Amino acid sequence: MKRREFLRYLASVSATTAAATLTNPFRPRLGFSQTSTGKTLVVVFQRGGCDGVNTVIPYGDPEYPRLRPGIAIAPPSADPNSAIDLDGFFGLHPSLQPLRTPWDDGNLAVLPAVHYPNATRSHFDGQQNIESAADATDLDGWLNRHLVTLPQPASLRAVGFESSLPHALRGSAIVSSFRDIGRFNLGLSAADEVDLLTELNRVYSQQPDSAKAYRDLTTGFGRVLVNDLSVLSGIDTDSYVAENGATYPSSTFGRQMRQVAQLIKEGLGLEIAALSIGGWDTHSAQGGIQGRQASRHADFSAGLTALYTDLGPARRDDVLTVTMTEFGRTAQENASGGTDHGHAGAWFLIGGAANGGIYGAWPGLETDNMVRGRYLDHSIDFRDVMAEVIANHLGNNDLSSVIPGHTPTPLGVV
Repeated sequence: MKRREFLRYLASVSATTAAATLTNPFRPRLGFSQTSTGKTLVVVFQRGGCDGVNTVIPYGDPEYPRLRPGIAIAPPSADPNSAIDLDGFFGLHPSLQPLRTPWDDGNLAVLPAVHYPNATRSHFDGQQNIESAADATDLDGWLNRHLVTLPQPASLRAVGFESSLPHALRGSAIVSSFRDIGRFNLGLSAADEVDLLTELNRVYSQQPDSAKAYRDLTTGFGRVLVNDLSVLSGIDTDSYVAENGATYPSSTFGRQMRQVAQLIKEGLGLEIAALSIGGWDTHSAQGGIQGRQASRHADFSAGLTALYTDLGPARRDDVLTVTMTEFGRTAQENASGGTDHGHAGAWFLIGGAANGGIYGAWPGLETDNMVRGRYLDHSIDFRDVMAEVIANHLGNNDLSSVIPGHTPTPLGVV
């Protein structure tokens, strides 16, 4: 029996076993309904704390050039190194030029000041606060709680594109994570893999037993692994050709965004893909039109826009991309030509489901308007963004379970 056929056999056996019902608190709470929304959410986390003030540039704020004499971006003009005008007050960093395409289509929502009250400036705690939509001690992520509260049938419902599962996808619904579909395997020869899986199948196919919680947890993970290996083994990423003239950047982020597009087009029922792009911790040599942040912006915007273009009008209404970061950075540049950990950051929503425009009142860069006189304050609570994405795009109205302890304020962004 060939590897792919064998994997499909194991997946079918696992699916039959998984159909049994348990009342076990350790059991992954997976379920199936009769319909699927057909919607996909792509979540891109800018890890390191992206400087939002040089991402969505408030060139209309007179304090902006004063606070950033070395790294400020010039107001919009005929110079290609100046800000890309949005509304007469805000502009995009020139390295974000690709995002002009969805902006002009009315499919880019720009949120210049997103965060939460009493925020931390720790990378670790900040990322967990955002990804849990609760606090850093919450073990479940907001995306996993969505999977649990609104189960859907799918061959591959959710994936993480990181070597370890993103916190947003952690929880009682089991989700696979990998950096590259082509390398998602057991690292064995085909013959050895078949031998190993044959032995493991004796474990994975055991009938559930509420008295043996840890065994059932192990078999649950095994069933998901075999299913995902089966599904992904039939996908040839090397021969994928993007549509509509889309060009993905030759970077890890570009490759992963291309693979997201391919998974969507395969019709597997992909509902959530979570990715990360790092390099935003710009304490020094951040630069203005050139430098570390400009380089990351170029990769970031090229990957986002390639996915948007590749999907084309026929698919982009069903696919929404949300970008986020754990915090913004200081309003004033430091002596090393960079910026330090701050407060509010800039988020984007891209796709046909996004109501294009700029959202949230601008808090201002005057000292008295900033947090501790140094950090841009927020005008949008990040949980309000998540609430609209979950309810209006993914169709899950159980917001009290997905975002516990928070009463959403409508934004109209989705």
